[in-house]
Amino acid sequence: MPAMPLEFVFDYSSPYAYFGSTLVENVARRNGAEIVWTPIVLGGIFQARNHTAPIMGDKLKGKYLLEDLQNLSEFHGVPYKPRTDFIVKSILPLRATLAIPQGPERARAVHALFLGAWAQDLDLGDQAVTARLLNGAGFDGKQLCEATKQQTIKDELKRNTDEALARGIFGTPTFFVKGKMFWGHDRLDVVEQYLKRAKAS
Repeated sequence: MPAMPLEFVFDYSSPYAYFGSTLVENVARRNGAEIVWTPIVLGGIFQARNHTAPIMGDKLKGKYLLEDLQNLSEFHGVPYKPRTDFIVKSILPLRATLAIPQGPERARAVHALFLGAWAQDLDLGDQAVTARLLNGAGFDGKQLCEATKQQTIKDELKRNTDEALARGIFGTPTFFVKGKMFWGHDRLDVVEQYLKRAKAS
């Protein structure tokens, strides 16, 4: 019987997607699921929904967010470093990710790029930085960054984003199991319960 797909929809600009990326593989492993890594442009989702006010623009929410991320890092034992510039320029790394085949190889790239953004405070919009992170994960970073200029790659990222909007996605990380949507890294326990029920049915 083929493994059940567990789709992980993400943007490197989301710190909560970063935490989700560090947790989702254990959920998949325990339940015999196969992760489908789906990059989208979260800013495009926000723009289409007229949700353009950044959370860091609200002093109270921004202060809480920074404390929350530190708390999550300590709770999950996941490395985290506050960013000098909270905004992550993610288009380049998202496109580079799409140039890598789905599966363990793409997962390796996703982890390396998320770590660069949220554990090393690096600028992923800098091609040299993204290439170096991909090199460190065992890829030809320069070649992957060059691939981001291909129209097919650009179109795929746009299509992923348009489809995410049509599917009702409003934030990341978002997970799908058999068409059912779950939002937030803190819903992975619910995702796991649903996976177990889906397998049993």
